[in-house]
Amino acid sequence: MPDSPHDVFSLVTPADIRRIRDSAQENFIKLVDKVFDRMLILKSMRDLPKNPANVKQLLNCIRILTRLIPFIYEPCPDGSSIEDIVLWTLRPRPGSGADYTLGKQLVSATIDLLFTSGFTVPSATVGEDAVVRYTIWENGVGQTSSLGSSKENVSNRIETLRLLLALCCKTMYVPPARSVAVPNKGLHKIAYNANKKMVLCLLCSLLNTSLKESAHGWAIPYRNTTVLDPNNELSLYAMQALFIMLEYQTPPTKTGKNTTSATQPIEAADAEEDAIASTPSMVLLTGTETGSQNLFRAFVAKLHRPQEFDYLTGNIMRLLEETMRSNLSILASVTKQPTRHVMPQEATILLWLLLENNSRFKEHVVDHNRSLRLFSVLLYFMLDGYNDPVQSGMVRTISHILHYLSEDRKFATRLMQPFDQSILPSNMRIVDASLTHADFMINTVFTLLRASKPYLTPVYSNLLLLVRNVSPYLTQISQPTADKLISLFDIISSPAFIISEPYHVRWLIYLIEVFDYVVHYRAADNPHLMYTMVKARSCFTRLKAFDLDKAKSELAALREKKSKLDLTRTIGRSASQSSEAVIDTQSAAASAASPDPSRSITQFGESSTDDHHTGSPALSDKARGKRPDPGTSANSESAEQSARPASSRASVASSKKPAATHQFQPSPEWVFSWLPDLPLDPIIAVLDALAIHIDRITEEVQRDAQLASAQPEAVPGDDAKRDSQLPDDRQHAADTGQTSSETENANVDPTPKVIRWLCTDAMTKALPDLEESMPEIRPRLQGMGPALVVWFRSLLWSLIYASGMKPYGIWKNTHVRLFVVKSTHLA
Repeated sequence: MPDSPHDVFSLVTPADIRRIRDSAQENFIKLVDKVFDRMLILKSMRDLPKNPANVKQLLNCIRILTRLIPFIYEPCPDGSSIEDIVLWTLRPRPGSGADYTLGKQLVSATIDLLFTSGFTVPSATVGEDAVVRYTIWENGVGQTSSLGSSKENVSNRIETLRLLLALCCKTMYVPPARSVAVPNKGLHKIAYNANKKMVLCLLCSLLNTSLKESAHGWAIPYRNTTVLDPNNELSLYAMQALFIMLEYQTPPTKTGKNTTSATQPIEAADAEEDAIASTPSMVLLTGTETGSQNLFRAFVAKLHRPQEFDYLTGNIMRLLEETMRSNLSILASVTKQPTRHVMPQEATILLWLLLENNSRFKEHVVDHNRSLRLFSVLLYFMLDGYNDPVQSGMVRTISHILHYLSEDRKFATRLMQPFDQSILPSNMRIVDASLTHADFMINTVFTLLRASKPYLTPVYSNLLLLVRNVSPYLTQISQPTADKLISLFDIISSPAFIISEPYHVRWLIYLIEVFDYVVHYRAADNPHLMYTMVKARSCFTRLKAFDLDKAKSELAALREKKSKLDLTRTIGRSASQSSEAVIDTQSAAASAASPDPSRSITQFGESSTDDHHTGSPALSDKARGKRPDPGTSANSESAEQSARPASSRASVASSKKPAATHQFQPSPEWVFSWLPDLPLDPIIAVLDALAIHIDRITEEVQRDAQLASAQPEAVPGDDAKRDSQLPDDRQHAADTGQTSSETENANVDPTPKVIRWLCTDAMTKALPDLEESMPEIRPRLQGMGPALVVWFRSLLWSLIYASGMKPYGIWKNTHVRLFVVKSTHLA
């Protein structure tokens, strides 16, 4: 008899399972039935805890089913599936002859095993006559005390949760295009279960176990990398099970309701795509025709106690800050637990799910005294992970969280408070002592967009929308931040960049809306930004005079220049580097044929703004007048850019298709659909009005400098006295032989005087009347359409797949279709 999961997974190979499944299907079904029937018998024994042999048999039944079930969902070589035959077809139960559906019974039995006396919960907490009793494992939400579980209880929960994840893994074997339309019957059985007590106990148990803190006292929390901490492993599986239950929703139908019919056509999802895209929440159309709903979501939405919100917020922050400290501290890098499973990726996903499913929790986070600390920590993880493709899923998750929080006016207003850079490593700090959180946010956006990573393309819209939603409340933006924002606008408003991809115009709209809000609401509060906009007003007039033919010529010239540079680099490579040259040439050709949103930003930045902060596209959104519904803008762009999963940890990569060979061909009609609606006129009017006064001030400063540079004729004996009274810069000029006029002309800077004037009432009086063009302050909301649902679902399951690779490889060598597995990383 096997003694461990490793024995079962090594003895029963994928080849053996496929051989019996494909060539002797009846025998395969009998094997599953027999194992399940034995599991039911053992589970119902009242003396199970007293008989170690029976416990061992029960664990082996769980292990065998965990090994077999993924191959039930996996398509057969001929493309057929045995899922319905094995799991969802009525047939006689072995031994009793009564008809039953294996899938439903197996799901129910697995849930019961999570609450079985003496197996997964302590015997002392259950009455003598009770075998299964639903109770909450740990203290936290819904429970004030812990059960005091033994290490055997923890180990058994781990193995049972593995079986639960295997039962719900049908989604892994569905292509991305069909993942929204195809139901997951195992997940539906759990999430839409009518037993509210079971759902509530399971929800609270998973949630509290996920966030449970391991107490190490003063001991150094170092563990050998080969030793797995069972409590951390249990936390990981609990969090993963919680994710898939909160995320699951029944496929939408043409009538707008949901169904679990296995024959639901994929066209149903396409027919409702526009309606779903406008939904301003992750909670899409839920429920069936009978009015049922995902009870996990329903109970999460009902959470309201401040102490429970404090518990959730505090422990999520703890998980994030633990990793942050480990990254920043040399001592922590030596003493941290290298086997920690619940990483920032899972913590950010949990935060997003809670925010989306409970509006009161969002209000609590916004009003929390550590909300700005959370904001700073999230930005830290974006800066820390944007260079690593493996962390692109976490970066995108954080971008959605920040965009969602930016929809709240109170949160946006709080970002104007001073920012303490002491929490950041030295390489992330900005040389400016007067930074606000908004400054740090814009600098972070600039940094990520300047990186121009192809895998960050879906993140860019969220970053721009974040800046856009905050822009009506921006105050005292620093000069370096203003320079970065304007340099981004210079790149994004470049005619060639606008027409290189159809969605680039949305980025432009978002950024234009930032400036529109500033000139209407915050001109007097942002003198540095207004002065920088005046100096760069040619970018706005260039956009106003946009010419499609000139833009096409500019884009063609840039592509030709890039192609020649790539060809030169390829020819210069040695024969030993030929394989690398092929890869680089193909990558360059793909980006030249269809400019990548991130790569093209660097390309245009290097070509047009060499003297600015080039190559970093920061984007914001604010449109006025006739414009798309704010609730749909983010989602519609996401649908255009990517409906494919993001990369997961180490072993899982995105399901990406080859780069498109066709190029976007803009038309005059396309230009007319967006150019007339840009709120350029009021912006240009304000900048022109300010330019008149700024030019006058500049002339005054230069004239005063010239007058001051005129020195009186020297008087004998006064040289030493005069030299002692010279300013340092002029004294230096006298010492070096530089003329006075040359020194004054070199040091004339009208900026201080201009900034002082921009802070006065005179500046406000100089502005034109903007009452008629005043835009309404309203955030662009986050829509959760099919493309984003597919990406998020793929991210969750890719993380589950990756974590399941160790130590047993639950899904290893199975033919998953939701994402692509890089086998070279699985060695």
